This record gives sequence, structure tokens and C-alpha cells, in this order.
Amino acid sequence: MNYKYKSSILTSVSIFTIVLALIVILGWLFDISVFKTIIPGYVSMKINTAIGFLLSGIISLCMTTNRWSNTCRFAAFLLLVFGVATFSQNIFNYDLGIDQFLITDYDNIKKGFSYPGRPSPTTAFCFSLYGLALLGITSQTSHFKKLAQYCLHIITLISFIALLGYLFVVPVFYKLSFLTTVAVHTALAFFTLSIATSFTQKNLGITGIFTGINIGNLMSRNLFPKMVTAILLLTSLELFILRHKLISQDFGIALLATSFILISLYFIASTSSLLNQIDIKRIKAENKIIKANKNLEKIVVDRTMYLTTQNKQLEDFAHIISHNLRGPVSNLHSLLNFYKEEENIEDKDELMQMFEKTVNNIGSTLNELLEVVSTRHESKRDREKIIFETVFSKITTTFQGQILELNANITADFSEAPEIEYSSTYLESIMQNLLSNALKYHTPEQKPVIHFATTNTDDRIELTVSDNGLGIDLSKNGSRLFGLHKTFHKHPEAKGVGLFLTKTQVETMGGIISAVSKVNEGTTFKIVFNPSPTA
Repeated sequence: MNYKYKSSILTSVSIFTIVLALIVILGWLFDISVFKTIIPGYVSMKINTAIGFLLSGIISLCMTTNRWSNTCRFAAFLLLVFGVATFSQNIFNYDLGIDQFLITDYDNIKKGFSYPGRPSPTTAFCFSLYGLALLGITSQTSHFKKLAQYCLHIITLISFIALLGYLFVVPVFYKLSFLTTVAVHTALAFFTLSIATSFTQKNLGITGIFTGINIGNLMSRNLFPKMVTAILLLTSLELFILRHKLISQDFGIALLATSFILISLYFIASTSSLLNQIDIKRIKAENKIIKANKNLEKIVVDRTMYLTTQNKQLEDFAHIISHNLRGPVSNLHSLLNFYKEEENIEDKDELMQMFEKTVNNIGSTLNELLEVVSTRHESKRDREKIIFETVFSKITTTFQGQILELNANITADFSEAPEIEYSSTYLESIMQNLLSNALKYHTPEQKPVIHFATTNTDDRIELTVSDNGLGIDLSKNGSRLFGLHKTFHKHPEAKGVGLFLTKTQVETMGGIISAVSKVNEGTTFKIVFNPSPTA
């Protein structure tokens, strides 16, 4: 139950209490009997009781409008004092002179009542509890708040018993063993006011049982009103039958018990059905959540795999860029050194042309790599028709400085397989890495001799790159030949990245790379390309 709904209940009940009190006060001021009793023939509400309800209604109304102040606390204290003083008169049998202080109760004087104008002890006791409850509700101490809530519950119980007495015409209920009777509208006002006020602390006491959001609270709200209604109807029927002596008392009690059991069974069954429906909805909701979580987990896994692939690709291209540009930059240094040492103008012009071509090749390569990186994943594997001679010419131009410096002999024969459907970025990177390694790891005592060749065997294109360099001891290093950061010669530029990238790129396109090598005799790399475009 939200605060707005809770406040509207207390506001309505407060206004009802104030109006009822004013009607009774007018009845006493102008001696209108029906205003005093509300229901003709019933006990009247005393003027002091009406004033107490007027004060109670005003205080509770202030609670709903958030205007609780020291004045209201003082009024609640006066209500407590009034209730205690009136109740003590009945307990200790003395007169404080407050019963007829405002108006003389001529009606009860004529009837010979001992204490005319005095509210019922039950009424005085309830005012004492209500005043205490109002003070406790505004307290900052949780114990006082709990005490206040149970004071309200006691008022509810007392007034309910009194109302049952009127409903079943059992005077002992609304007299509650005291000398005077509680008026029916007094009992009704206490009953409604105590329940409405208890909603200001809806989580405490018995009120919390009916206002919570858990399954037990739902069961209580569903079952309790039905049970109370059934008991009241069965009891009324039982009393009617017994008073008219339609059946014996023993049979009437047995019939009441049997009827109550059957009705209770029906209510329990209906409540059980309601709870089962709620449980089914809960299970369905949980299953939906589980299914949603599984879908979310799948999405997370797929997304993670996608991001992992993307990161790997970016890392791959970062290695390509850093590694593949290292050779051309070194080549530029070599050309620059030649240019500084050369005195012939024509030779300098030729070197400058080589320098310019190398720079253009570097720019072209960099642009291609950046273009591939900027596209979606798998685009790097897009195949296109590539001529080996074109790629070879480009990479040899890029390394022209080192070739001149080492006086290297670079040859190629692509007659058997002049072209291939492949990734241009990968093929250029593969051939460049193999040429760079052959130049880098040459034998110092002889000039480098490097040969590129292609063959076509069983519709599978093969590329071989052979050199006469330092070679590699495969018996020791064969298992880690293509490992990342694995180096086999002491060289300032050895990073152990080129062969790793080459193998990765070849296998990404579905191919195979292998090597044959002997120390100080050279190495031959063989690449078998996969012709399938779906590889």
C-alpha cells in the first residue's frame, strides 16, 4: 500500500470522526436526542467523548497533511491525560468534576445513573491508548513506535468486540464487564480511527501482515476477510436458530463447527489455487529470465569472440606494419649512405630515383594496410587476381638500397604460375618478409643469391624462396622455427616476428609453409597456397 492511498484512508476516517463529533456536540448543545445517539434507542455518546473524538480527528488529520507540530503533540498529550483522568475516576471511584463541566447530563440524571455525563470506562481507556499511540508514532525510538502500533491494535480489538455485541445483541460484549455501555457510534469511531492510524506505520504489528508484498501477505489479505465474513454470518445464523429454538444447542454448535470447517476448506482451496497461479507465473517469469540470460550469455560469448578476432587482426596488422616497414626504412638508410658517398651526378640522380620509388612503395604499402584495417573483419582475406611479377618488382624496389649495398643477386621465375587468386596485402607481406630475411641473414663471405619461383602442381600453386645465407639448424630449432619472437642468429634487427607473421598469414588463407635449411648453406621456404576461395 503506497503512502498516497494510506493517507487518503486516514484523511477520510479523520473527517468522518470530526463530523460525527460535531453532530454529537450539536446534539448536546441543542438537546437533539437523535444527534446524541445517531441510532434511535441506542446509548448516547457523551459530550466529553465527542470532544475527545473531535480532538483525535483533528490530530490525525494533521498527520496526513504533514503539519504535525508541537501543538499537535500537546493536543495528543491532553487526550492522554483526559483518558487517564476519566478512567481513573471509575477505577478509584472519585469525581474530578470533569464529567459535566461543560454540559449537564439531564438524561442520565433522570434515569438515576450514578455518574451522569461520564464516558464509559472502556471509552476512557481507548482514549488513553490513542493519545499514547499518537505520541509514540512521532517518536524517534523504534520501541515507542511498536508500542504505539500495539496500542492501536488493542483499541481495534476492544471496539470490534463492542461492535460484535451490538451486531449479535450480546450486551456483555459492549459493556465489557463494566458498569456503563459503550455507544455504538463510539465503538465504530474507535474501530475505524485505530485501523486507519495504524496504516501510518504499515510495516509494524498486525497491519504489516496485511500490507506487505510477499506471498504470505497476499494470502492474509485474501483469506482473512473471507474467514471473518464467514464467521460473522455463521454466528448470526447460529444465534438466530438458538434464540428461536429451532434446533437444540448441542446440534447448533455441531452444525456451526461443521459449516465453518467446510467453508474454511473452500476458502483454503480458493486461496491455494490463487497461490498456485502466482507460483506458475513466477516459474514462467524465472524461465524467461533464465532463457534471456542464456541468450545474453550467447551474445556475450559471440561478441567476445568477435572482439577477440578483431583484436587479433589489429595486433596482426600492427606487427605487419611495424615489421614490414622496418626493412624499407633500413633500405632508405642504405640508399642515403650511397647518395652521400657518391660523387657522380648521374649516379646520384639514379639513387634519388630509387629513393623516390622506395618512399612511394612505403606510402602505397602503408595506405593498403590502413585501408584493410579500416574495413570489417574478414576483408583482409578477400581474394583478387594478383600477378607475382608485379609484387616481386614492388618489393625488390623497396629493398633496392640493401640489394645494392650487399651486391645481392635477386632472380625470379613465375612462368609456371604467373598469377594467383589471393589477398594482395598478405601476399606482398609474405614475399617481403622472406626477401627481408634472406637479405638480413646473408653469409658475410659471399654475396647473397636469392631466387623466387612458382610452380603449379595438381592445381595447387606453390611458391619457393631460396637463398645461400646462414641457414638454420632445424634439428635444434625446427619445432620453433615459426614461433613468435624466436631468433636463431645474432643480428641487431632480429625480432622473431617475420616468420611468425608469414606462417600466420599463410595458414589464415588455408595454405601450408615449410622450410629446408642447412647451416651456412642456405634456406628454402616452400609455400603451398590453398586454391579454395572459401578457405
